[in-house]
Amino acid sequence: MIAHNSTVNVVGVPMDLGVSKLGVDMGPTALRYAGIFEALEHGGFPFVDAGDIPVAHNFALDRLPPEKRGPAKRAEIARVSENLARHVFEAAARGETPLTLGGDHSTAIGGIAGLARARGRVGVVWIDAHADANTPDTSPSGNIHGMPLAISLGHGYPELVNCLGFAPKVRPEDVVILGAKDVDPEELDFVRAQGIALYSTFDIMHLGLARVMDEAVARVAQHTNAVYVSFDADVMDVRLAPGTGITTKGGLTYREISYICRTLGERLTIAGLDVIEVNPLMDKRNQTAELCVELAMALLGYRWTDYERNYLRRNMPTERHED
Repeated sequence: MIAHNSTVNVVGVPMDLGVSKLGVDMGPTALRYAGIFEALEHGGFPFVDAGDIPVAHNFALDRLPPEKRGPAKRAEIARVSENLARHVFEAAARGETPLTLGGDHSTAIGGIAGLARARGRVGVVWIDAHADANTPDTSPSGNIHGMPLAISLGHGYPELVNCLGFAPKVRPEDVVILGAKDVDPEELDFVRAQGIALYSTFDIMHLGLARVMDEAVARVAQHTNAVYVSFDADVMDVRLAPGTGITTKGGLTYREISYICRTLGERLTIAGLDVIEVNPLMDKRNQTAELCVELAMALLGYRWTDYERNYLRRNMPTERHED
């Protein structure tokens, strides 16, 4: 659990370059309007709003000729990843806890790189309906948001693998994937060959969530100096969280995802985290972003009551001035 005297450094990365469906670039704004700062203040967490890291958007690069489009997007993802990695490194070196608001899941490349540079051996909890462990050779779509875990493990495009000038960022034995449901066949072969622990929604049903979390916590904490959590909104069932790029039937329920986030927040000192793939274009009354704020607070070690949730929603400002 994070100490309340540790400042939470919140930075947005409005990136949509790793996906084909637009809208996730508005995720940081949706999470801000959902009350992330009000929640941190109410929970007694010191925080700083570091603003957004500038990103060129899909609609700008899509005007390029097809042969130039992919390399240009990769180059921009590499540039943004370097900038985010430096930001996370500097925040962690000051003893702060970086909280990154995404953006598509390629955002995690820089977040993990920065924390690994600051803290050395890092455990990673990947909460996602997808393993995001494809490489350019295995990816059916070629979308980079399906590759960041493999990239962090040292596999993929060199300009992304070598973010901050070193690779790999994490070891397979220090990674746990929770809630996976849709994993490509060759991607699953890669995960198994690497020895990564993957607990699908069916594993959670079969083994029980308490056992899964016991094993997950032990794995990421046993030999590491710090733990990073990457949280993708698409891990939750579409009826619970419609505001994400790839909705999932049969995803995690509110009870399951709450238990996962509470357990991690209570039993681990989480040194860095991201909240990824919130897409307000797909959402209903910003409910997905509001839920993600609640779950981010749980990951930071704070347990909400129903009264607090309702109080914050009633007292949210109707307007927020963005610097």
